[in-house]
Amino acid sequence: MKTKKNKKKYKIKNKKIFFLLLLLLIIIGSLSFLGYNLYLDNTLKTLKANYNKYVITTKNTHLYNNKHKKIGTISSNYSLELNQVNDLTIKNKYLKIKDSSYYIYFRDIKKTTKVENNTENNSYYLSLTSKVETNSKVDLLKDNKKIITLNNGIKANINHIDDDYYYINIFNDTLKLKKSKNIKVIENKNDNSYVSVIHYETINNTCNDNNCLTPESIKIHIKELQDNDYYFITKDDYINYLKGYINLKEKAVLLTTNTINEYTNKIKTDSKVEIFKIEDKDNIKFANTNKKSSKKDDHSKLNRYVAKKYTNIDDYLKMASGVDVIDDGGINNATDIPVVNYHFFFDSSKKEKCNEAICLEAKKFEEHLKWLQDNNYKTLTIKEFADWKEGLIELPKKSVLLTIDDGAMGTGKHNGNILIPLLEKYKQHATLFLITGWWDLNNYQSPYLDVQSHSNNLHYEARCADGRGMVVCSDYKTVKADLEQSIKILNDTTSFCFPFYASDSESLQALRDLNFRIAFVGGNTRAKRTQNNLRITRYPILDDITLNEFINIVK
Repeated sequence: MKTKKNKKKYKIKNKKIFFLLLLLLIIIGSLSFLGYNLYLDNTLKTLKANYNKYVITTKNTHLYNNKHKKIGTISSNYSLELNQVNDLTIKNKYLKIKDSSYYIYFRDIKKTTKVENNTENNSYYLSLTSKVETNSKVDLLKDNKKIITLNNGIKANINHIDDDYYYINIFNDTLKLKKSKNIKVIENKNDNSYVSVIHYETINNTCNDNNCLTPESIKIHIKELQDNDYYFITKDDYINYLKGYINLKEKAVLLTTNTINEYTNKIKTDSKVEIFKIEDKDNIKFANTNKKSSKKDDHSKLNRYVAKKYTNIDDYLKMASGVDVIDDGGINNATDIPVVNYHFFFDSSKKEKCNEAICLEAKKFEEHLKWLQDNNYKTLTIKEFADWKEGLIELPKKSVLLTIDDGAMGTGKHNGNILIPLLEKYKQHATLFLITGWWDLNNYQSPYLDVQSHSNNLHYEARCADGRGMVVCSDYKTVKADLEQSIKILNDTTSFCFPFYASDSESLQALRDLNFRIAFVGGNTRAKRTQNNLRITRYPILDDITLNEFINIVK
């Protein structure tokens, strides 16, 4: 039997063992806790040090809300872009997915170089202004594979729609949401978008009436719109726009015609723009109203513009811009065009002087530009004038071509810099005929100034030509070689201006052989289509001209 003394010793011993075990457990627990936290801390430091904002899921894993409750799942090997990882702490091990309210656990991802997901979007599509909203469980798909499941539904902007799916932008990706009666679509009632539909009745190389246009004319129309930042959509784009399936950026144009033929195919090949025929199966019909088309219009009587042979280029641009156009039968088109010829400019307020009759005071030139602007005149580019002269386009009656010869005093940035600042101030176009061998082309750069050839080095008088200059004095071979050098500098054969307004049969033949479209002389008469394309007349402007005299020339 154990004595009372032994029992007491046994109890004391047991207590010591218990406390030692407890202390050992506390130490082990503390060390484990510290070790685990140290491990976590090192892990988090590694994340912060090595992770960029791009990660990829390592398994099928959970999505969390801001309270870190599970609200859905996301598939393995899916790329994500994160917010700053600096917010990650031992107590907060969840990373927020950029531009969302969703989080992911740090152990379920690893570093990647970039997010490979891309939003599905045509370059001229915009996200729809409508939204989808549902509280029911939804699956989001990509390539018909389930990528994300959201247990409590979704509220999101719609990118675009087709007959079966809504396309949702999420996580820098476009995922599909199958249409369902449980999904509510919230429309934007303030959508005022429109598309300009421009119709060509007939497209043919030989046009005998005003309802027919040639492929070359239509290609000029297309280029004019492209230069003004319009873009062309397909028939399917237009139908989907009407259904509300897609939203388009501003300046969308659809081209239509009655018949698809070899000429429409040539336009498609040359301009990379397709013209479409509207068929019964498309379930849309048009009224020729010369007004813009809206998705709010009756689809059985949609508005469209009709381009005629006499539709001038300004009215064509109005059609593209959604402005109502009145068919005037071409009575306001130009039948002849004044071509005005300046030479040198000087500014007397800067104590500049010029003793030649062809020098014009800067303030007089500015008066001309201001009057043209105030009276809504179209100052032409050289290509517009050449296209009109060859009958490829029509121009409004208030059209004028401003030309400047030589490139001397006041015309370049190096020799007075009067011409370009004034053109840019009033946003008026002009053409400079430059003696390319005398001055550097780089001194005359402006979006409002076309630079064309005035010979390379033949602009001086010669005795053999009775003061008419070296172009007439020189033989065919010399003129052609000079023009070739000028072309090399300008990279353009649209137009030429004869020095001293003088030409002969050999110089004219050199221009033809080098494919110059038009050329200019003097003459003091308006340019007409019936004139020789290589001897177009102009009005020389002298220093004593009054504003009223200028107006009488232009009107």
